[in-house]
Amino acid sequence: MGVFSFAMKQTPSLGCGGVCVSRFGGRYTSSIMAVVTGIQPFTFWRNTGFAVICAIFALWGWYDYEVKIPGLEVDSAAYDKAKETRSTLEKAAETAELKPAELAELDAAKAVLTEIKTRYGSSVPAKPAAYDRPVQMWLYIIGCGVLGVPMFIWPIIRTTRRPYRLDDDGTLRTPSTVITPSDIQDIDMGRWCNPSGDRRSTWTAKLKLKDGRTVLLDDHDYKDMHLIIGAIAHRLYPTQWTSEAKRVEQPAAASTADSASPA
Repeated sequence: MGVFSFAMKQTPSLGCGGVCVSRFGGRYTSSIMAVVTGIQPFTFWRNTGFAVICAIFALWGWYDYEVKIPGLEVDSAAYDKAKETRSTLEKAAETAELKPAELAELDAAKAVLTEIKTRYGSSVPAKPAAYDRPVQMWLYIIGCGVLGVPMFIWPIIRTTRRPYRLDDDGTLRTPSTVITPSDIQDIDMGRWCNPSGDRRSTWTAKLKLKDGRTVLLDDHDYKDMHLIIGAIAHRLYPTQWTSEAKRVEQPAAASTADSASPA
């Protein structure tokens, strides 16, 4: 793999949502240089955003589990007890004069009821259901926090710390293996830039190795993977693919052009 030169001139591609092509015309020279992948900005910000959302839900769940629900349980129990005390003493006051201690107890019960109603907007604090805390624990703290945050952060770490590298001599170094140009039998570009079907797969190509293995090259998550795909596809099919993984549109036949010209 070195320098490929033939008569062609690139025009802007429509991207993978349309048709990736280059047109013949001038002079095109592609020099293969080492390529190291990174993480696609879209993938980074998408996963970061979801991780932040999961963290917010986890904190929300922790607050409900540790603060709000226990507070509701205490206030609900205190409200019910104060209400019962007030009712009992007020009934007793209808038939006999209350003792000083009982009057103090009645005043204290009324104060508790007033204070709780003030904090809850004059409403009665509802007693939490038995399943409220388990839901906060399993759905938010564990589901969103313990499991959700790492699920979105780990791909960022993995993609950043385990890149793909295409050396100058055409050797491809993946996170798990080293592939030389002689190891590659073919590259499946059937889904690459395909305008139909599963859109996620249109960012991928598959290497077919001589030992029967296949290696997925994913440009959706790995930045600059299209340069690796393009370099390999261009080496194997120079008249079909450019080194930037764009389709080459064959020039119209000269006879067609001549027949279209005025006599």
